[in-house]
Amino acid sequence: MRKTQAIAIVFDDHLLFADSFSALVERLDLFRSVHTISEERELISFLVKYYESPIYLFLDYYLKNKNGLPLINEARRLSKHITIIVISSVISPNTITNILSYNPEGFVSKSSGFNTIVECLTIISQGRQYVSPTISDIISSTTPTIKLPFTARELEVLHYFAQGLSIAQTAEQTHLSKHTIVAHRRKMMAKVKVNSITELLFYARKQELI
Repeated sequence: MRKTQAIAIVFDDHLLFADSFSALVERLDLFRSVHTISEERELISFLVKYYESPIYLFLDYYLKNKNGLPLINEARRLSKHITIIVISSVISPNTITNILSYNPEGFVSKSSGFNTIVECLTIISQGRQYVSPTISDIISSTTPTIKLPFTARELEVLHYFAQGLSIAQTAEQTHLSKHTIVAHRRKMMAKVKVNSITELLFYARKQELI
């Protein structure tokens, strides 16, 4: 992969890791600039400001009191040319399957080194998804194959419910109508045969979906 005019963002609320990972990305000498961001509002403002610019977002999965998956859809809405690479120390097959359902362009372990990141970016530049060997090994050793009951959009809605947002607030965050949010909630409850949002959230946490 040759040097590009793309901007790289490392989004992680663990500043020590974020700084060290940013330094690794800078060593690649592939991006016009590399930024470390730890606050969601700052990330959104940055994406809006650079809507037309190609951006590579290195997104941590584990964030304070939530995970980073809802930010994938939000980033894609806010940035015209964005490439999303999830970075995580996750080892749960359920969680890995959940992350992959959002179709990030890349998924690498936090323990990945320089060569893995180079390989990741090279594969992505060829139009293919990259999943690091560490992550692939966890999935391939798991039988039977885990099948998620919810779509990526339903999972996004579920994440907002888990944060305590109302139907109206969730509709605003996802840019959907309140009617659509209610429909998503009804479908999710039917899929896992529960009768309340409390039971739905309990199921999702037990399955490590939120």
